Amino acid sequence: MQSIIDAVEQEKESRFKKSWAKLDKGSKLNRLTLFIESEVADKELSEDSQKKLKKLLFHVCENGSLNKVNDVEYSEETCEIVSIKNLIYDENKESYSFNLPKKVVKPTAKSKSKIDRHFSRSKENKK
Repeated sequence: MQSIIDAVEQEKESRFKKSWAKLDKGSKLNRLTLFIESEVADKELSEDSQKKLKKLLFHVCENGSLNKVNDVEYSEETCEIVSIKNLIYDENKESYSFNLPKKVVKPTAKSKSKIDRHFSRSKENKK
């Protein structure tokens, strides 16, 4: 029985000592909540701003925009979020915004059909 309790205690301690990408969804939301609390303390945000920030970050996390390691700077030693890329704080409005990165779509070269190849060869031969 004691070994089970020890295993559970060890799991509690090592639960957040993983890279950001390897944390499960619940752990990520937990760390986001701690990040929000630290931001409220640092920037002395109002309760309304805190709710907006929480809603924004949880929504962005649900969309999958915070899944990559380079999206969130996370310290495995302290188990805390250091900073979030694309999260911008406007000091005048005292509000946060998140710039969604634009996905660059690379055009792929499609293979030519037999008819296209035939016509392109016939054009080359006429020259």
